[in-house]
Order: sequence, then C-alpha cells, then structure tokens
Amino acid sequence: DDMARTSIKDFGMSELTVKKVSSRFQAMGSAMEIPIGKISDMSVELTKFTADMASFYNMEQKDVAQDLESIFTGTTRPMRTYGIDLTQANLKQWALNNGMNANIETMTQAEKTMLRYQYVMAQTTHVAGDFQRTQDTWTNQIRILKQQFEQLGIVIGRTFIAMFKPMVKALNAAMSSIIAFAQRVSEALGKIFGWKY
Repeated sequence: DDMARTSIKDFGMSELTVKKVSSRFQAMGSAMEIPIGKISDMSVELTKFTADMASFYNMEQKDVAQDLESIFTGTTRPMRTYGIDLTQANLKQWALNNGMNANIETMTQAEKTMLRYQYVMAQTTHVAGDFQRTQDTWTNQIRILKQQFEQLGIVIGRTFIAMFKPMVKALNAAMSSIIAFAQRVSEALGKIFGWKY
C-alpha cells in the first residue's frame, strides 16, 4: 500500500498495476512455502524491478512481470530475452562462484526460487533504478500518462460503484420477488391446465 501511493511517480505504475504484479509474485512465492516476510519483501522488490526492466528494455510492464515469473517456475526461455540464463548448470556454477550451496538437485522449490531470484538480481544491477534515471524520456512519460488514466478510471469507478451499489442491491431484491411471483403463477397455471415442469 505504501509503495502504491506514489507508484505512478516512482515507477510509472498505477496502484492497480502495483497490486496486481506484487500479489501475483506473492502468491507464487507463498505456494512454494517461502516465509511470508521474505516473500513480501521479494514481491515488492520484483514489482519495482518490473518497472525498471520495462523501462530499460522498452517493453510493457505486464510482459516483463510475466517473464519474471520464471524466477518462481524455473522456466529458462523467458529470461533469455534479457540475456539471463536460468539453466541449472549455470545456476550451479554461479552458486559455487559465490560460495553458496550449489547442490541444486537436493534443493527445495523455495531454495531454488531464492537462488534464481538472487542470480537474476545480481545479473541485472545495470537495470536497477532505470525508470527513475530515464523518467523524462518520451516512452516513460507516455507510460506514466497511461497509468494516470488507469488510476483515474479506478477513482471514477469507485465513485460509480458507491453510487449504484444501493440500486443494484434493490434491483436484486426486486428480481428475487419477481422470480418467486413468476414461480407461483407458473405452478398455479400448471395445476389449472395440468402442465408438468
């Protein structure tokens, strides 16, 4: 929530985009039983990183977020777009070079995910902070504008929902009464004319 408050200015992402992207990372990490505190921090960092990668490679944020999901799934192809090799052999060598446990075959899914995360972040230090550095470029200004429109839609949408919710509730109640009345009429006509339903 804190990040979402200033996310358009800081990352070129609307509140909705931030919450969609980070919650997806959060859900994937939770499914692998990564401790909640660790996966919360990781999902926030990956969300920020999504903005930087999209800015650096001039791609859509949603596409970059999908590619970064390979950190959790272990698929190698999506990250090759960015020159990152997530093959087990490469990860094993990198872990050895950095004094980490390199026995990938015996790692849990959570441990493999953390290794892939550390590797990706280490291989992309040149990308970190790119959105802030290049915020004034045409592409990033257009990205901010699109996200501003999305944010405006959310605000207007909330207003209309608040306005029309009582009417929808009343309509639902009325429809329930109409359906009940229609059933009683049908049953009565059925008895008169011998219809079977």
